[in-house]
Amino acid sequence: MDNRIDIKVEIDQTCASPQVIIKADQHSGLIEKIIYAVERCVSDEYPNITAYNGNEVILLNQWDIIRIYTENRKLTICTKDKTYGSRMSLKELEEILDDEIFVRISRFELINLKKVSSFDLSISGTIKVIFENGTETWVARRCVRSIQEKLKKRASGGDRHE
Repeated sequence: MDNRIDIKVEIDQTCASPQVIIKADQHSGLIEKIIYAVERCVSDEYPNITAYNGNEVILLNQWDIIRIYTENRKLTICTKDKTYGSRMSLKELEEILDDEIFVRISRFELINLKKVSSFDLSISGTIKVIFENGTETWVARRCVRSIQEKLKKRASGGDRHE
C-alpha cells in the first residue's frame, strides 16, 4: 500500500474556519491516521509538556517524547535528540499524556508506543523494548501481561488510530 498523500491547500475568503476534506477510494487505516493527526493538532486535550534543559524551559509536543523515566529520584524525558528534566512526577505526567499511545511499563517508566521500533519477546516472561532511536528498556515483569494485552488490542484493530 502506498502511504504517500497529496496535500492541497485552497484559500477561500468565504470560508470562516478551516475545513479538512479527505478524498480516497475507500476508508482505510491511513485515513484513520490522518483524522487522528488532524484531531490532535487542533486539540488542547493533550497539552505540551514543560521540560527543563538547565535553566532553559522547553515545551515538548507529547508525540516527540520517546520515554519518560525516573532515575535517582529525578524524572527524565527523552526525545529523539535530547533528554530533559521535569519537575512533575511520573504520575502527574501520566494523567495528562495521551493514554492511547503512552503506557506504563514499570513503576518508574512510561513509553510512547508510536516510538517503539520492536519488542523482543525471546526471553521468557519479559519484554525488551527497542525504540526508533536505538535505545532500549525493559518491561517490568508485573507489567508484561498488560503490555501484551495492549499490543494484541492494537494488532487486532482495537485501537482506532493505529
